[in-house]
Amino acid sequence: MKLVKQLLIGATILLAASNAQAATYNLGTLTDSYNEFGSYSVAKGSFSDTINFSLANTSDTDFGVGSIFVKVGNIVRRDITGLTLSLFQGTTDLGLSGTDFSATALAAGDYHLLVTGNATGSQGGTYGGGINVSPVPEANTFAMMLAGLGLMGFVARRRRPL
Repeated sequence: MKLVKQLLIGATILLAASNAQAATYNLGTLTDSYNEFGSYSVAKGSFSDTINFSLANTSDTDFGVGSIFVKVGNIVRRDITGLTLSLFQGTTDLGLSGTDFSATALAAGDYHLLVTGNATGSQGGTYGGGINVSPVPEANTFAMMLAGLGLMGFVARRRRPL
């Protein structure tokens, strides 16, 4: 069943890419911050862009993407419909998609976002988005904090007069 699902996902991506424009963008390694990707312009028609990035640490991560709408007079110059963002690790679809979503405790490693849509404006469309990364503290960080608090309590108790 898993193989069939992966084959269907692969065929869908291949079909979408075969009649669409595509580009690849690299954001590099992301740490604790908001990382903007965009404003990317696409020609009229369907498109499928890939945005590659790496996480340095296990992180809670928020993703979002939106179309930048431009209308001059009665003519829509730039617009995108059906905009979707999907998260992959290697070729594995992580099952997260939409215009915005969150992933808790994403492991350090290499990821990519697949941005798909249809540019319907007379001059195509423009989209932009961002990734907010908040590293998850490791267990040893909590252990050190508790040990420090315990030591502070011990010292405070010894200094208190009887």
